[in-house]
Amino acid sequence: MSPELLDTALRRLALWRSRRAALGSIAAIAITAVADVSEARKRDRKRKKKSKHGKKKGSSGSCTVRHSEQEILNFISKAAKQYGQSENAMVRVARCESVLDPCAVNPSGPYYGLFQFLKSTWKTTPYGDRDIFDPEAQSLATAWMWKQGRKNEWACQ
Repeated sequence: MSPELLDTALRRLALWRSRRAALGSIAAIAITAVADVSEARKRDRKRKKKSKHGKKKGSSGSCTVRHSEQEILNFISKAAKQYGQSENAMVRVARCESVLDPCAVNPSGPYYGLFQFLKSTWKTTPYGDRDIFDPEAQSLATAWMWKQGRKNEWACQ
């Protein structure tokens, strides 16, 4: 191979490498930018979700209820017995409605608490003057409503 031909081949190879390196750098920059935008969007969605659902206001303010699952199950059991309702059915509905979370809020209603009451429905119960996030009051109100023939008001059965 002649020195001139070798020199031309080396220049072409260097140019090809620099183009490839430049293309690689551009791709890396673009990928990083897309990832940054994606992360920013995720943060914005989380922030919006938190601000929308973060403050779970009931009739007495924010939800600060802290009960163990066993305590919540005991409230349901007591209410079922008091109003002659099926404890298993009440537990099933509470698990379906809120995963036994007394602070649950579904903004589509909005529905609040263990059994997901609308505020207007909550006020129609004998427990409507209590905190809508109180799991004992929610259990009693639910059992009372079921005894009144209003079990069909729950999405979960």
